[in-house]
Amino acid sequence: MAYLTQPDYVKYVCSCGQLKPITSLYFCRHCLQIRCGFCICHEVDSHYCANCLENMPSSEARLKKNRCSSCFDCPSCFHTLSTRATLVQPRQTTEQGSGDAKVENKQPKKMYYLSCFNCRWTSRDVGIPDQPVASGGWPERVNPHAQRINQLLDYYKAIVQQEKQEKLDRERKKFAIRGKYITLTDKTGLTGAMARNIAGLPSSESSSSAIANFTPSKASENVEPLPEEFYTKEVNMNQVTSMAQRLASPEWQPGSASRLHPLPRLLSVKRSQRCRACDHNLTKPEYNPGSIKFKIELLAFYHVPEVKIISYEPVKPGSTSALLLKLTNPTGHEMQIHLLQPEDVPEPEERPEEPQSIEKSLEKSLNMDKDTSWYETVRRKAQLPTACRVATPTVALTLAQRDDAAEYDDDAAHDDSDIIMWRKSNKLALRLQVNAEETASGEALVPLALQYRYRNTVQPGAQQPRDHTLYATLLLHLGDVCV
Repeated sequence: MAYLTQPDYVKYVCSCGQLKPITSLYFCRHCLQIRCGFCICHEVDSHYCANCLENMPSSEARLKKNRCSSCFDCPSCFHTLSTRATLVQPRQTTEQGSGDAKVENKQPKKMYYLSCFNCRWTSRDVGIPDQPVASGGWPERVNPHAQRINQLLDYYKAIVQQEKQEKLDRERKKFAIRGKYITLTDKTGLTGAMARNIAGLPSSESSSSAIANFTPSKASENVEPLPEEFYTKEVNMNQVTSMAQRLASPEWQPGSASRLHPLPRLLSVKRSQRCRACDHNLTKPEYNPGSIKFKIELLAFYHVPEVKIISYEPVKPGSTSALLLKLTNPTGHEMQIHLLQPEDVPEPEERPEEPQSIEKSLEKSLNMDKDTSWYETVRRKAQLPTACRVATPTVALTLAQRDDAAEYDDDAAHDDSDIIMWRKSNKLALRLQVNAEETASGEALVPLALQYRYRNTVQPGAQQPRDHTLYATLLLHLGDVCV
């Protein structure tokens, strides 16, 4: 994008008060608000391997520990390993009682091994035998402490489930009123065991048995002494693994380079993003891992007018300097823009919450493992500086709709206005004045607000597109104040 040539020079104020460039923001067409990375929820749509582009469901990825079974990374430099083929000649067999060797009439067999093109590490360096198949036949190492780790996981899951059940029982006893129903499970007569079965949670009996059968670890006073060669043998740094190489294999943590084994490649994910306020999708990619397109892509760059700095004069305290801005209309409809001061922007109206349906209430009451408290967005008001101000004109600026064919037209129409310098397709250049106070110092940060007309084509419950008056507050960075 052309905007990447001016990173962090123009920042927009999100609905939660964060300052972000327009390329890092989203626009919710249902809330009609600008959202940043803190105002959205991330959901994993699919798991895939970035090397072989194999797609797999979440359940299979969980069983494979989010690793690909056919692709490996180099344990030395962490680059992707390649499969190399080699021909193996048949062995010569000697008959018993004679010194002559008898060669069987066999064709050379093709074998495969792993090799790194970056550091020249191969699977033969650590004694891994060659495999007759190119993928899927590499031996897997078994963690000697796997059984103990699974016992610990089951134990802590049982403790968490028991604490949640006790908390739920205390809340029911505290707010129990005769003739009133706290949850739909009380009204429908569902027991706690039935609710857990519907929600897919383990039963209380299995949780209590896991806690009762758990054997705690005991510390031992007898520690094996270090071998004598540990103090006398000369250390070869080429044979000692680095900290990154050890942490890449947390189950074994090899201390020497001869114990390095290929690392199964981590899976990548395709994720969709939802607005925390209305729970609508902002971005949703295609399911195919080889596709880079999106089904839904509500980026602010395609809906909010873009402001770029063409040039500016150095800002001096108590003086006026010129500022040249370029406004761009990214939408396919004509847009009217008014330049305002940030304090002239009205406060957003709080919309009443929509009543939940019976199905959503039942799902919420049965799903005891889901915590929705973190969905609430922490809003704060951005503190904008007031030492430098832009003299905003009172005229309305009209921007034409976006036309991809007009991007190749080099002719720009010059305007006779004192404010508008030129027009070109959906772009507009402005000449403004920046007034700095006598006490201005440090960075020259200039706040500015935009009032623009937005046509919403996906308004819920509306047959025709509807125009809305929206506001966007931004902060311009004009270098440092010249003293």
